[in-house]
Amino acid sequence: MLLNDQKIKALPDDAEDFILLLNKILGTLVWQYRVKEIRIVKIKNWFDHKWLNFSGKAIIPFKEGVLTEYSFEEKWQDKVTVPPFHPRRVLSETFFRKKPTNNETFEKRLHTGKNSIDNLHNRITDKTKDGLFLWYSSETKINAKGSLMVYIVQENYVHTFYAGLADHNGQWQVMKTKGIELNELKLMTSDKRA
Repeated sequence: MLLNDQKIKALPDDAEDFILLLNKILGTLVWQYRVKEIRIVKIKNWFDHKWLNFSGKAIIPFKEGVLTEYSFEEKWQDKVTVPPFHPRRVLSETFFRKKPTNNETFEKRLHTGKNSIDNLHNRITDKTKDGLFLWYSSETKINAKGSLMVYIVQENYVHTFYAGLADHNGQWQVMKTKGIELNELKLMTSDKRA
């Protein structure tokens, strides 16, 4: 689908002002980075900053006497991977293009049932060389808080960030960030942008 001023549409579970802020951020990033491909993923309920650059869990064997036991170790790898959200948490995935590309990989769903080992090798740079991925949380109307996570890919360079937003006295605001300065994100959501 070609991008033609596509926006995230508010559904009944979404706080409209949260979606308004997401659309401001999305529009600014698409303009700033001039990406060709955009994927938007809605995740069931809120998620925190620990998902940023999270690759999955590795199985670690260890000896306990004569028995071999196993444990899981959480991994954040140098080469950024698709965050391993379980497919049941993925409420929707849509993609857009600013102009046609021959990248059929980008059209495939990001979140499919994969085992932990496969997740550790599911690199975001294998999906596009010029794209933006945006994950956001559902249930923002009830929760009065929301999550936003963005991965921007340009060739082998990947920039990622997370933002926690909340309804503060009837006004949605960026409350917490990781991977981007709070003031930079607040500027993107401001009505007084230059």
